[in-house]
Amino acid sequence: MTKKILLLLTTASLYAQTDDILASIVKDKQYFSCVATVTKANESYKPYIISVFQGKELEKLGIKNLQEALEIVPGVDIATDNFDNKTAIFRGSNPSAYGQTQLFIDGVLVNNLFFDAYSEFLSMPIEMIKRVEVVRGPGSKIEGFNAYAGSINVITYAENFKGFKKEDRVVFKYGSYDYRMGGFVKHFSQGDFKTTIDFSYQKDNKSLYAGADGLSQGIFGDVNIPLSQDGDAPLWFEQYNLGVSVTYQNFYLKSRILSHTQGSAYGINLALPQKQDRVKLPDGYVEVGYNKKFQKKSLQLNAGVKYDAFDSKSKLAPDGLLLLNSEGDVVEFQDGVYGEHYAKQRTLYQATSFRCASVANHLITTGYRLSEEKTLETTTKLSNRETGDGALVDYTDTLPFFDKNAKRDIYNFYIQDEFTYTKQISFMYGLNYEKTSYKDAGLEPRVSMVYAYNPNNIFKLIYSKSHRNPSWQEMFTMNNRARIGNVNLKPEKVTAYEFAYIKKFSNDVSLQSNLYYLVNKDQISNSPTNPLYRNLVNSDLYGFEVEYKGHIFSNDKLYVNYSYVDGDSLLKETDERVGLVNVAHNMAKAYYIYNLQYNISLSALVKYVGSKDRAENDERDKLKEYTTLDCSLHYTNTTHNYTLLLSAKNITNVNARYPSKPLSYEKDYAQDRRNFVITFTKEF
Repeated sequence: MTKKILLLLTTASLYAQTDDILASIVKDKQYFSCVATVTKANESYKPYIISVFQGKELEKLGIKNLQEALEIVPGVDIATDNFDNKTAIFRGSNPSAYGQTQLFIDGVLVNNLFFDAYSEFLSMPIEMIKRVEVVRGPGSKIEGFNAYAGSINVITYAENFKGFKKEDRVVFKYGSYDYRMGGFVKHFSQGDFKTTIDFSYQKDNKSLYAGADGLSQGIFGDVNIPLSQDGDAPLWFEQYNLGVSVTYQNFYLKSRILSHTQGSAYGINLALPQKQDRVKLPDGYVEVGYNKKFQKKSLQLNAGVKYDAFDSKSKLAPDGLLLLNSEGDVVEFQDGVYGEHYAKQRTLYQATSFRCASVANHLITTGYRLSEEKTLETTTKLSNRETGDGALVDYTDTLPFFDKNAKRDIYNFYIQDEFTYTKQISFMYGLNYEKTSYKDAGLEPRVSMVYAYNPNNIFKLIYSKSHRNPSWQEMFTMNNRARIGNVNLKPEKVTAYEFAYIKKFSNDVSLQSNLYYLVNKDQISNSPTNPLYRNLVNSDLYGFEVEYKGHIFSNDKLYVNYSYVDGDSLLKETDERVGLVNVAHNMAKAYYIYNLQYNISLSALVKYVGSKDRAENDERDKLKEYTTLDCSLHYTNTTHNYTLLLSAKNITNVNARYPSKPLSYEKDYAQDRRNFVITFTKEF
């Protein structure tokens, strides 16, 4: 009798689990069908090279934040600098520059004005992200924006599909380096009003070994080499991130406030800072818009304001530093050199876009985007340069670190046509024109063709031109030993030729491959011996990327990609041709998720980054290749709707490094060693 009861209970449990699984499958199918219909997210037919990653799958892998998500994209590497200001490098294009890629959160550009970078957003928790779409190649955004090497579109849980219930969630994390995180996503709905709020708080206490600082390389002269310090770089951070999205009928509001504070890393002047020294990179924006559809036409209007700042408070040089003052006398800074640097920027913008599908087989889009960029406030305070006294002196008017009158207006106009020639062949072609207060990039065309031989074999041809305007750091920085701005800089320009082939074996198994050739002109850089930013380099890049999505068994998922890049650069000042510098020619990334049961999964993530050659004047050996391995265990409790995740990262404790510039930190910049993260997420 007991055995029969147990058999009945077991059978009932299995039926309940089967019902849960079937319900989940039906829900997923409905969801992805809706996404493909509403957002046209079937990337295989997009007229550019795109990779899409779902947030919940990235969570299963133990991906911690946006940076880690980008690290698995084909052809994408991460670079950093002495500020620990990280950026994504696409296809090896100018790894010393920022702004070559643009980051959008729910369609709003969030690159800061000071660096034209988005490092402060790279730590955005993956649990706040619904989907990541990465487009590689220039011209990937034509409607008022210029993406030089590619664009990243982060879609949060504010995305709204009619008829689909939005789930609220809370998340907590704890991990190595005393990492702590808490956050939530909350939806409200009242009639036509729909509101989504996401909030996260994070902090850690990270420090990593840096080796001897830049003084050891003579950046302050040979007399100060003995003052060089050897130790850990303060790489801690603390961040608050609040996003609010409101829709009412055809109107919307999107806003985000980010408070980001981090350690001074490797020092503004490449001297190892104190643990409490910090850099603040606050960021905030509000955008309002109106979308109206009528017959076969639509009108989109939006306007917004964005604020960002660079705010540094740090010890800039060690005790006993010897420097010459304005009279040519040697001054000893017995207590070291201290500094406070602050620059606050504002961007105002307005854009209008009009779409028309009245002409058979054509979708014509035209519009403009106007923006005004301006510095609102600057402050420069330093130890007394004449006497060496440690008391801070206000040099805002006499020796500013940044041009307080910096201002730039940008006018962007565009037109494009998406033309369906036959059921198998479609074209997109358009022109982008931009005028600025400084040097203009001019007219930039883009043409692409998608040929679907059949639903399982798709070909793409793309020709495009784009540019990157100089960042404000490159134009307006003053009185700095490591970097000097230049308002006479020309925009960096790129011409791209791309070919892609996509093979679909089934609905969930596909292979995407692409070839590219990039002609880059007037790339911007400087050097330790000449800190003035200049248009120094022309470079030609070529390579290919292969990306496979599929599975081995019915209860797993496999993703593999490989990328290769090569080329050379022409140094315009010396007319020399050199190989690619600080670029990994070979990269491979792969992950595997195996579902042990319907609610338990194991995953492994492997990343290989090849060796990187140094600059001609850098006598160090090339930066070594490295391979890292991450593993995660993911458990879902369907009864109470929560998940637990245990992640182990860089399990083999590889000493991976980001490249540093010559005459700075000889041992380069450290990446995280072996670390662990525990995550609890509950949905309501």
